[in-house]
Amino acid sequence: MAQLADRRKGASNINPSSTYDSLLQSSCSSCEIQDDKSAYWTPLLYYQHSNGSFEEVAHGGMTVYYEGRGDDKNLQPFPPGFRMVSGNPFARSYNQNALIPGSNRPIADRVSFACLDSAPSKEQPGMVDTDCKNGLRAQIHFQSCWNGKDLYKSDNSHVEYMSGLDNGVCPPTHPVPLIHLFFEVLYGVNDIKKDGGKFVFSEGDTTGFGFHGDFLNGWKTDVLTPAIQQCAFTADGAVEDCAPLKPSLDPNFGQNCPERPSLVNEPVHGMIDKLPGCITITSGPQDATEADMVCAGGQTNRRDLSEDQPLGNNEYGYSYDFPSKPTHHQPSPPRGSPASRRHNNKRHDQLYKGKTS
Repeated sequence: MAQLADRRKGASNINPSSTYDSLLQSSCSSCEIQDDKSAYWTPLLYYQHSNGSFEEVAHGGMTVYYEGRGDDKNLQPFPPGFRMVSGNPFARSYNQNALIPGSNRPIADRVSFACLDSAPSKEQPGMVDTDCKNGLRAQIHFQSCWNGKDLYKSDNSHVEYMSGLDNGVCPPTHPVPLIHLFFEVLYGVNDIKKDGGKFVFSEGDTTGFGFHGDFLNGWKTDVLTPAIQQCAFTADGAVEDCAPLKPSLDPNFGQNCPERPSLVNEPVHGMIDKLPGCITITSGPQDATEADMVCAGGQTNRRDLSEDQPLGNNEYGYSYDFPSKPTHHQPSPPRGSPASRRHNNKRHDQLYKGKTS
């Protein structure tokens, strides 16, 4: 295995040579909306026990928000072949010096964690509190500004964040405003019988600062375009209230598009002896290095989406939510699975909210 162990959701036919056209030919999607054959990735979380073994932390579901944000309301759909990554898997501390262009806000604010306990707690930029009765929710904002020409660049320079991260304006270098993506992932940290060990993400990160997400567009353009136009600034997130999305709504998506066999010949689930891949566990504060993610022979674990590398199969089901005005990042009580900080907020900037089972 030569890449990080991530959890994938979306098109059922993801494979080493996936393209936009091949994703559209998928027989099903683990997304609630079957016209969305996109692929979504986030890292697996493990608990390293005191004896050195690793136990996979239960995945309580994922919610993907498609939000109408920013001063420019002429939002564009993701073009065919578009892909992007948000977050830095090498990060092991909060970088307050790297700022969003035209802003004093650190880019590191794109990642946050909410400990869902009996009482709401303040969200943190790292994995600080892991004693969470209702789970630990990892959250990440994606870039919403595109340069208008490159579908993907390995350094992600084809996209940029809005001046306010999840609101504001796009810089002149990236003038095309896109629908805003926001992921929430729930991890069942209190399902683990802790014995003095530690939680670690699949990229070897014990801090949470290296949390990241990947997106590979697989939307039917003739569905996403009218959905944005009709629902991004008027809907409250209910998929059934957005006319362009309703025809492909599948309430039984979790059963109709079940988990596929793994593409890699290495254990990743349950109790395992080591982290998948050639990963060295690092806790910072300095960033992890390429050497921490290189196998014998120089093979790197970092996935570069510009190369033909295994993208994996969906492993859990998934649905959506489309919100638009700025959301206050105050955790709300869990409601269903996954517990979402935005479930109880009636908003008119959310085109679509999708959950994963």
